[in-house]
Amino acid sequence: MLLKKRHLISAALIFITLVVLGILIFSSGEKEKIKSGVDTKQANSIREGIYEGEIAPDFTLKDLNGVEKSLKEFRGKVVLLNFWATWCSPCRIEIPSMVKLYKKYKDRGLEIIGVNLDKLGRSGVEQFSKEYNISFPVLLDPAGEVGTNYGIVALPTTFILDRKGKILERVTGGLDWTTEENLKKFETILAESE
Repeated sequence: MLLKKRHLISAALIFITLVVLGILIFSSGEKEKIKSGVDTKQANSIREGIYEGEIAPDFTLKDLNGVEKSLKEFRGKVVLLNFWATWCSPCRIEIPSMVKLYKKYKDRGLEIIGVNLDKLGRSGVEQFSKEYNISFPVLLDPAGEVGTNYGIVALPTTFILDRKGKILERVTGGLDWTTEENLKKFETILAESE
């Protein structure tokens, strides 16, 4: 009886090990596909998605004036697509550096789009935008549909898109966008795509 239990436990451990190895092997192959942004069925085209190397999914939202804006309208510009909320402390900290970054590079083809995820309505966002001197477009996503489509689980989350809409980088958490390192990054991106 004791021998049967040992054989059964050994068989179970071997089975679990094989399952774990299979999952690891499968997931590493999926990660490579995600990193490369290449769909094996469409090897010569870039697919739409929310990972680096993919084309950012289009969406349409209303701005603070009630005018509908689509992400595709900004093709031809380098886009910093930032998901944020007025109640988010890291967002409040990073927004002044985004305002400075926009002022510095908007004439060279940088567009910043702030997608606000507040559920309470436009008036609080308008007041916040005035208080922080936000001059870039702020789009409202009170239902969080676009945020969900982009896989937003933490705020702020920012995507840097090239002039064709391809995702160059995804950043989760607040940053100072005016550090020397970040300014060099934007100098390079803007110069490459001019």
